[in-house]
Amino acid sequence: MSEQDLYIIRPSGEGWTLHLAKETLARFDERPKAIEAAVVVAEASARLGKAAGVVMEEGDQRIMVWDAGRDSYSRVS
Repeated sequence: MSEQDLYIIRPSGEGWTLHLAKETLARFDERPKAIEAAVVVAEASARLGKAAGVVMEEGDQRIMVWDAGRDSYSRVS
């Protein structure tokens, strides 16, 4: 079974951060921008043959936002 690239969006101070494993990839002022960026990089991982997904964490909840093979990309506006 192939390893999954799971991109995680978390609230951070006044904004949102995007993580992959234990690495912080970027910080955004707005949640929609963080989601959009996470989906773009997850989709790129999927095109390279990796299982990929985007999860948003808020408190103790995890919400699957996007999953390669299940969802298509559309720009968040």
